[in-house]
Amino acid sequence: MEILAFPYAFGSANIYSDLKNSLGKKCDFYAFDYPGHGSRIEETPLNSIDTIADDAIQQISSYISKPYCLLGYSMGGNVVFEIYQHLKKAGKPLPKYIFILASGEPNYEHDQFEFEKYNLEQVKGVLRDKNGTSEEILSEDELIDLLSPSIIADSVALRDYDPCSEDKQPVECGVTIVRGKQEESLEHCKENWENYLKRKAEYILVDGKHFFLFQGTDDVKKKVTNIISERLDILQ
Repeated sequence: MEILAFPYAFGSANIYSDLKNSLGKKCDFYAFDYPGHGSRIEETPLNSIDTIADDAIQQISSYISKPYCLLGYSMGGNVVFEIYQHLKKAGKPLPKYIFILASGEPNYEHDQFEFEKYNLEQVKGVLRDKNGTSEEILSEDELIDLLSPSIIADSVALRDYDPCSEDKQPVECGVTIVRGKQEESLEHCKENWENYLKRKAEYILVDGKHFFLFQGTDDVKKKVTNIISERLDILQ
């Protein structure tokens, strides 16, 4: 079984290195960068979830002839949902299972700011608000300036994302949603996600905030790994 994974906003594929190692031989794990991120830093970033999903389809096209699962963290969960929509419309092989980690439901309303006009200090503020970047990194103006186009593009993509068009198809495969207990806006997450699914979702809360898989305790990271591993055992 393959896992095809997509990162959170502002992130790159290498965020999944520990998870890949923890899963070991349980699956073939592949993580992908968005344009303007990570190994694709010199490409122009995309500022809509729809076009990001189009690009992702091209990246995974050589992988989906085998049984596979999709996995997305935060913005990656929205990307994965749109990848499913694009695959369904194109009549291409669909995933056997989907893992959604730390991701609000597709119709979750993100910050509605004019990110396109943000200067360097405002971009730093976006990163501080997400609590995923150390002050040491934030003090590196040249680095933040280099990353600013992708940070702004991701923020615009989330701001403008609209999953409610009439041609959306409910996801038919099994879905496991994992959220951190200290994340914001959890109250109706399960029910709102299920508006986009064919069947009931498995909804699991773990200790931690939004970046529980990366900043959480070893016990939390192990729990998330076990959740994925156990579902893969059923699928094999």
